[in-house]
Amino acid sequence: MSKRQKTISADEKKALLLEIFHETKEFYQLKDLEKIAVRSKGLKEQTVKDILSSLVDAGSVESDRIGTSHYYWSFPNKKRRSKQNELEELQEKLRTAESRLEILRTDLKNKKASQEESSSSIAIFEKLRNLKSKEAALQNALKPLLNNDKKKLENMRMSLPKLHEAANRWTDNIFSIKSWCKSRFNIEEKLIDKQFQIPADLDYLD
Repeated sequence: MSKRQKTISADEKKALLLEIFHETKEFYQLKDLEKIAVRSKGLKEQTVKDILSSLVDAGSVESDRIGTSHYYWSFPNKKRRSKQNELEELQEKLRTAESRLEILRTDLKNKKASQEESSSSIAIFEKLRNLKSKEAALQNALKPLLNNDKKKLENMRMSLPKLHEAANRWTDNIFSIKSWCKSRFNIEEKLIDKQFQIPADLDYLD
């Protein structure tokens, strides 16, 4: 009795077809790719077109028409280059967030030292909320990349606590300003929150 053939998953089929491109570094038409996939990778000819289409949709395989023929290709460094670009974009966002946070921290320090009420306080609190939101978004964006670029992302992960600490320091400064206003002008906390649009749930980051 013959052994039952192992079922190949959709992801495994994609990987097998992608191997053809990366091993040969050649350009293929669909009919030629179907023959090679059957002969060297054991794929069924009628499934190759659908697998190839999914790889093109995912951006793993490039395609273009030359004359009346349609050609497909993919090189090994394509995925790595895409991840590198994504990593550099995230690093730039982190640098921008840290720069804005430093500006806001300096601005708040100057205002606290002068002990003057400022009409820009509302904008400061809004910027703090935006920074917290951006920090959370950056952390979520980094998660999918951790398995692919752990070494490159380690430095980025190490910088996040600094951003976290700075945001909490800003929150502490806001609480200090509120305390000063209450003691200096005998104003209720609820009125201060309403005047400067400070959210009732403002708190330190965990």
